[in-house]
Amino acid sequence: MLKTKKILFQIENNIDSVITEETALGKDLWNILLVQHHADIAMLLSRLETDQYVALFKKLPLELSIKVFKKLPPDQQAILITHLEQDHAALILKNMPADELSDFFDHLSDEDLNKYLRLLQTNQRNQILALLSFNPRSAGGRMHSDIITLQKDFTVKRCVELLQRLGPEKTNVQRMYVTNKDGILIGFITLDKLVVNKPETPLANIISPNELIAHVDDDQEDIANQMQHYGVLSAPVVDKHNHFLGVITADDVFEIMKEEGSEDVYRMFGLIPVDRGYFTTPAWRMVWQRGIWLISLLILQSFSSLILSNYSAMINKYTIIAVFLTMLIGTGGNAGNQSATLVIRGLTTKEMTRRNVYRVLMRELSISIALAFLLVAVGFARVYWSCHDILSAAVISLSLFLIVVTSIILGAFIPIMLERFNIDPAHSAAPFLATIMDILGVLIYCFVCSKLLG
Repeated sequence: MLKTKKILFQIENNIDSVITEETALGKDLWNILLVQHHADIAMLLSRLETDQYVALFKKLPLELSIKVFKKLPPDQQAILITHLEQDHAALILKNMPADELSDFFDHLSDEDLNKYLRLLQTNQRNQILALLSFNPRSAGGRMHSDIITLQKDFTVKRCVELLQRLGPEKTNVQRMYVTNKDGILIGFITLDKLVVNKPETPLANIISPNELIAHVDDDQEDIANQMQHYGVLSAPVVDKHNHFLGVITADDVFEIMKEEGSEDVYRMFGLIPVDRGYFTTPAWRMVWQRGIWLISLLILQSFSSLILSNYSAMINKYTIIAVFLTMLIGTGGNAGNQSATLVIRGLTTKEMTRRNVYRVLMRELSISIALAFLLVAVGFARVYWSCHDILSAAVISLSLFLIVVTSIILGAFIPIMLERFNIDPAHSAAPFLATIMDILGVLIYCFVCSKLLG
C-alpha cells in the first residue's frame, strides 16, 4: 500500500505531463497508472481539480474507465458524466448496477436526470425509476434489483444451463432466490446444492427457507442489524404481496453501518447529519444546522446563570465555591458522557433492551457510587490542599459525590427514555447531556453549600 501511495503521489505531482504525455516521464507514469487497481485510480481522481480529473478520465481505456467510474463518489460521478461524450456516458451507465445508478441519479438535476435516462435501455430505465420511488434509507432504496432468480419448477440441469448462459457477472452470488411463475418468493438455493444433486432433481425438492425476509419499507439499519443477528450474507426484499424485488448484500450492510455510525457521531456532538460531503455542503447550510443546536444550548445554559445569580451573596461570602465550580461541573459532565456513550452503544448493538433496562440502571447506580467515592477521595485532598479548611473540603466533596451519581444515572437513563419513544438515543450525548449536567451540577452545588455553609 505504501508503494502504491508513492506512485499515486508522483503521478499527482506530474499530472499535466501524464495527461499530455509530452515528456518521457509523463509517458512512463501514464503506463504505470494503467496497471494500478481501479480503486486506487479513483482515489487519485478524487484529489485532482475538475478539469484535470475529467481530462485524465477521458484518456482511460473504456473497460478501465467503467470500473473507475463505479468507485467514484456519486457527487463526483454527477460532475464527471456531464463532461463526457454521449456515447461514452451511455456505455458507462449501461454497465452500472441499477442500485448504484439510483444513488448516482440523486445527485443530478431534473434536466440531467431526464437526459441520461434516455441513454439507458428501457428495462434498466424502468428499474431505476422504480428504485427512485422508494425511500433511499429503506430496504427498497438500498436493494440490488438486477439479481437472477430461478423458478421452483426448474430442474437442477436447467438451472445450471441457465447460469452458464448468463455468465459470471450474473451468477457471482452464492445464494440464488427461487420464485414461482408469479414472482412470489419461495426460498433460496445455493451453488453447492446445485452441484451435488442429480440433474433431473426438481428445484422444489431442495429449496431452503429464508431465515430473513426484508420488506421494501423496512428501515435499512433494522435490516442490517437483523442480517448480523442471523449471520446471513444476503437478504431478499419483497413487497407487501411477497413479490421478489431484489437483494441486500453483506457489502450493503457494511455501507449502512458506516452511514449510521457517521450519523450517530453527528448527533452525539449536536450536529444535524449532512447528506453530502464536508466540502460539497454549502457553508450557509453548515452555519444554519450547527447554529440551531448552539443557540438552543446557549439559551438552555442561561439557567445556570440564573441559579448562580440567586446564590450570589453566598458565593461572594465563600469565594472558594467559585474556585472549584468548574472542577465539579466538568467532572459531572465527563462522568455522564461516559455512561451515555456505553448505553448508546449497548442500545445500538441490541445488548441493552427494554427487558434489561432495570438491570442496566442498577448496574450504573452501583458503578456511580463506586466512582463517586473514588473521585471524592481525590477531590477532598485537592480542596484541602488548596484551602486547609476541612468543612469547605467536606462540603465540596459531598457536592461532588451527588453530582457524579446524578450525572451517571442520567447519562444512562436519558438514552433509554429516548429509545423508548423511538427517538435516536445518540441525541442524548454531548453537548446536550453536558449542558443538562451543567445546570443540575450548579443547582446541586449551590444548594449543598447554602445548607451546610449558610
